Amino acid sequence: IVRAQSTDSLRVSADHYRIYTSSGADAAWGDVVAAMTHVDVILIGENHDDPVAHHIEAATLQAAIDQGWAVGASLEMFSRDVQGVVDEYLSGVITESHFRSSARPWGNYETDYRPFVEAAREAGMPVIAANAPRRYVNRVSRLGPKSLDALSDEALGWVAPIPYAQASPAYKAEWDALMREAMGDSAPAESDTSATRHGGPMDNVLSAQSLWDATMAWSIVEHLTRHPGSRVVHIAGSFHVKNGTGIAEHVERYRPGTRQLLIVAVPAEDISTFDPEEHAGLGDFVILGDEGLPRTMQVGQGTR
Repeated sequence: IVRAQSTDSLRVSADHYRIYTSSGADAAWGDVVAAMTHVDVILIGENHDDPVAHHIEAATLQAAIDQGWAVGASLEMFSRDVQGVVDEYLSGVITESHFRSSARPWGNYETDYRPFVEAAREAGMPVIAANAPRRYVNRVSRLGPKSLDALSDEALGWVAPIPYAQASPAYKAEWDALMREAMGDSAPAESDTSATRHGGPMDNVLSAQSLWDATMAWSIVEHLTRHPGSRVVHIAGSFHVKNGTGIAEHVERYRPGTRQLLIVAVPAEDISTFDPEEHAGLGDFVILGDEGLPRTMQVGQGTR
């Protein structure tokens, strides 16, 4: 049974979602927990304002804690340069108010990510501030990945080792489809060979997206290396996770053979209808959540 972990005002329960396998077969929460026992990394992809996703994230972490596993709670929502602040809060050196004023939490932290962090803190588990600082991602978006060469040694410690791998063909295809959807008729055609498609601004934006993915993967792998036998539960926007591209690809590059489980939560009008064209293959488990539930304010970064 999944214990409600979101705020009481959102009242997420098992009636608000359905769990499916990658191919669309019905699954139960016990199937998810059983699958977790065989992996090193659990990647959960969310829409940032989705209460069902946040409920599942907190429940997944709690299940790992209940199993007695050593586990790191990892988040896209904190950058690596605030890891020291996170650690000070977890160890009781600073108060929660100072943690929140110094760690740059997202605007929906209280409703959406605090339960995840607090569950880890109460269990004595580490919290991993996994993401690249936004200022460096912005630099890549403007100037390209080579621009990171100008960073200091200290700053380079807050991003994936450079040069980091660029987007795979599969990931680039997903990105191009996302851009066409977002830009509509103004999107460049597949045959366009202008600078905006090859080595220009559009490629820089994709390189910036890959910096997020690579840095989160590097943070996960660093934790596994420093804590042999540990697992990591990582939460991120679904685009970073779905279809096994993005973060999962970089984890495999940095630590070949790492066993990964992908859980992708998707808001749906009808949670009883699994659409093979839309939902198949998004993750090892695909969770359709009631899109009629109240959304939380999305104040974040990156792409869903």
